[in-house]
Amino acid sequence: MVENKIASKFPKREEGKLNIYFHLGENSGVGYYRQYLPAIALRELGLANVMISDFRWGIGNHQEPDVDMLFEIANWADVIVAGRRDLAQFYAQWGAVREMFRVPIILDTDDNIRAVPIYNPGYQGYQPGSDALAWNQYASQKTFDAISVTTQDLFSVYAKENPRTYILANSLDCEAWEKAQRPTKGDVVKIGFIGSAAHLGGVNIVRQAIVDILKKYINVEFYITHVYLPSFDDVEPGIRERIKPVPWINLEEWPQGLKGLGLDIGLAPLEDNLFNRSKSNLRWMEYSMAGMATVASPVKPYLCIKDGEDGLLATEKKDWFDAIDKLLSNPELCYTISQKARQRVLREFDILKNVPKWLETYKK
Repeated sequence: MVENKIASKFPKREEGKLNIYFHLGENSGVGYYRQYLPAIALRELGLANVMISDFRWGIGNHQEPDVDMLFEIANWADVIVAGRRDLAQFYAQWGAVREMFRVPIILDTDDNIRAVPIYNPGYQGYQPGSDALAWNQYASQKTFDAISVTTQDLFSVYAKENPRTYILANSLDCEAWEKAQRPTKGDVVKIGFIGSAAHLGGVNIVRQAIVDILKKYINVEFYITHVYLPSFDDVEPGIRERIKPVPWINLEEWPQGLKGLGLDIGLAPLEDNLFNRSKSNLRWMEYSMAGMATVASPVKPYLCIKDGEDGLLATEKKDWFDAIDKLLSNPELCYTISQKARQRVLREFDILKNVPKWLETYKK
């Protein structure tokens, strides 16, 4: 079991074990998957001594270490893993620690910030010519000993600037997902598209297919993150009532929150652009562990899906209707796909199975 706790004081040095300090770039899902989760997995398995900076499950601001704490960290750690945060003072801090204490520092990043689409909320900070982009490029080349990324496409971006770039793919705390409860299935079939506020392009891909599906099947409901509900304001009454908004789910409650919706089919539409090609298959993994059969765009993150076996791929708007219709008209196929996907995630994407690769990378 991966416990959601980290030691509050520096563990004692042990022969043959690395001392690893994980510094969260942000108090969010990114910090959870990229620093917090591997840290607690390494500790749970007894593979390394770990410390992690303040983490508050996405609620409020986390505390940065003061100068005294930085000195303690630098004297204790064999290696430091720092989540990306593109500010001059952030990179200056870690550059100084690296130079003064001769401790290797790894930058971890999971987004292609060089290609943020103009409609993405992140574009405001990462538009061409921005300070954040300049500092990130400089730090990638000069400040860090190595870089860890999530995907092959992201590797291709950063390996040009730092030859010591490694792929450490996202994984799940599968035990937390297995423990989460799914409600008893009723007569209503539930379809969902649950994501952040940066997926309006995805909503536009599936919107018409969803409306047409709701017209054909009166026993179907569609669940979508609440910020996208206005995209369906013009849908006719009777259908509009079967489009259900889903409020934000707290990060600490995410496995139970998503699985507790009892969704049967999960949609993962994604526009094909440079930014999205560097994303991971996290949505498919989480949908699968929540008991859904996934329909996804055939874009890099979802090419891991074995089409027709542990998910369905859909390109054009008609393809989306046909794929969803296929699952609705064949409930046994829908269930079989969801279960094969779940079993594959358990085999290939469990953090407790995969974190030894992270440790081997840090040892390098």
